[in-house]
Amino acid sequence: MIKALSEDLRNKISAGEVVERPASVVKELIENGLDAGSTEISIVIEKGGHQIIQVRDNGSGIPADQLPASIMRFHTSKINSIDDLYSINTLGFRGEALASICSVSEMSIISSSGNDEGAELPIINGSPGEVQPAARIDGTEITIRNLFYNIPARKKFLKTPRTELRKIVDVVRCYGLAFPEVRFKLIADNRTIFHLLAEPLENRIDHLLDPTYSRNLLPLNITKGDYSFSGFIGNLNLIRSRPGEQYLFLNRRFIKDRLINQAIYRAYESLIKRGEFPFFVINLILPLD
Repeated sequence: MIKALSEDLRNKISAGEVVERPASVVKELIENGLDAGSTEISIVIEKGGHQIIQVRDNGSGIPADQLPASIMRFHTSKINSIDDLYSINTLGFRGEALASICSVSEMSIISSSGNDEGAELPIINGSPGEVQPAARIDGTEITIRNLFYNIPARKKFLKTPRTELRKIVDVVRCYGLAFPEVRFKLIADNRTIFHLLAEPLENRIDHLLDPTYSRNLLPLNITKGDYSFSGFIGNLNLIRSRPGEQYLFLNRRFIKDRLINQAIYRAYESLIKRGEFPFFVINLILPLD
């Protein structure tokens, strides 16, 4: 007999597309904070995200009466019509992230919008509780506990806390490079990993990678019609024997593109050997359509 899947089962299935590991959760929550206009984002991790992931921002916040809708699938404030798909200027837009995350974890959202008092929404196994009064925090704080506690088969495939933390550090580093004007703080098991102030990109590179990097950077700034490329490439002192320090952003969204990477490598062709990789942080700005 053909019948509709329950909302809970649909969310758990779709969670596999959004939530692969703790770093995926951090990515989605950072993007929500950036889309809300945040200038400061704080991430707290315990046990590599196995136990707790908490992301707090100082963005526009969510009104109390909108909190239940925020965790419903395909509910979003970022697009309204099919035409909006050709002019997306946000990092998220599908309205699936929070629904997916809360279906595989214990989650709470505390938020305050404008001059309103704060409100809290607890969610367990994808089911929201009652919206409760909370302290005004001028933004949003989302706390995730016990990721995949209700899907043991998924939880079994998580790596060690140390490995998962390394993946989270990589995610925060990417957004830190894409948004140097935003302050980021990452705390893991009561230890501060990053505490970044708003700063120029070359200073952000020093603070996220190594203090010597800024002395070995060549600025890139090219504009051709509606297209522009900006950022920094490294000189020969930053050549490495393995890939991993190639940061390519499309309208400030981290991407991987083999063709563009190869074009950059070819610029170094007469200077480096096969199996050597140059450093770069490049943002491509293209028309949204």
